[in-house]
Amino acid sequence: MNDINAIKKFEWDFQMSNFSSSDFPIEQFRHSNDENEFETIVGIAVVFSAATGIFANFLVIILSFGHVKGDFRFFVANLALVDILCGSVFMFMGYINVNDDHHIPSQFLYYMTLAFYGSFGTMICAIVPISLSRVLALSNASLYATLFGGRRSLIFCVFLDFLPVGILYLICVVEHDVAKILFYTFAFITTFAYFVAFTTNYMVFRVVAKHIKVVENLRDQARLLETRQVAIATLAQAIIPLFCQVPAFLTLSSVLLLSEPITNGNVIIITQLWLALSPFLDAVITIIVIKQYRKNCLTCASTMGKRIWKPKNTDALYSEEKEAFETRL
Repeated sequence: MNDINAIKKFEWDFQMSNFSSSDFPIEQFRHSNDENEFETIVGIAVVFSAATGIFANFLVIILSFGHVKGDFRFFVANLALVDILCGSVFMFMGYINVNDDHHIPSQFLYYMTLAFYGSFGTMICAIVPISLSRVLALSNASLYATLFGGRRSLIFCVFLDFLPVGILYLICVVEHDVAKILFYTFAFITTFAYFVAFTTNYMVFRVVAKHIKVVENLRDQARLLETRQVAIATLAQAIIPLFCQVPAFLTLSSVLLLSEPITNGNVIIITQLWLALSPFLDAVITIIVIKQYRKNCLTCASTMGKRIWKPKNTDALYSEEKEAFETRL
């Protein structure tokens, strides 16, 4: 009996010695589980960041049409509207990362993925009207009136908003070879939009620095300073997304060019969070940097705070007690 047990023990030890840790899926399961938890946390953060950005940009639109003065407010409101639409896409993709049990068609998810990673092109194109209008308003009033006078400003904004969106849509429906050409076109338009934003803002700084020294009218000085504030806000809104542009661009290119992802999977997931923060950061920069938005936002917050924390009206109670006391007398 002891011999039999010894043989069984030897066979068990031999089998265990031939197995490595890779033969058991426990470590792989743990690794997969950790990745799922990480994706879930990032997905929840994406949804929260996108929702906060949507709320903040709704505030910017309300301030633009209800309190702020100046023609630049329409271009700022256009950027806020684009951020709201992009934020909605970010919320949807964050929900997909959190909820695996969905029945959404794969074709629609493909479109939304392209919209997600291609949203940076739409957001930077929405900055161009702000920058271009400011430099033309300072340097060439006639050209400014030609491009941005009346409803032409709305047409210009809508054209730049839908240009990258239209290219992304065509990428989804055309053949792969044509889609590659359209992708390069999309990349060129995005790069050129960055170039226009940086160049025009630099020109605004130069023009304002040149004229602020010789202008004696306080109203004109205030207008120049406000123009510089808009340029600073636009420049910051163009610089901040650059930190996430490279991994997002590489992710989009790997999808469209059918190549292996160049960046790490965790980097791509974190890129989603940074992209989702972009609408919120745009709104915060607008409110903090541009004085009219900052001043009116603080005024609205102060008014709402007074209404919420207003002490109970004791005058009515005091008058009722006084009337009762006089009646007794």
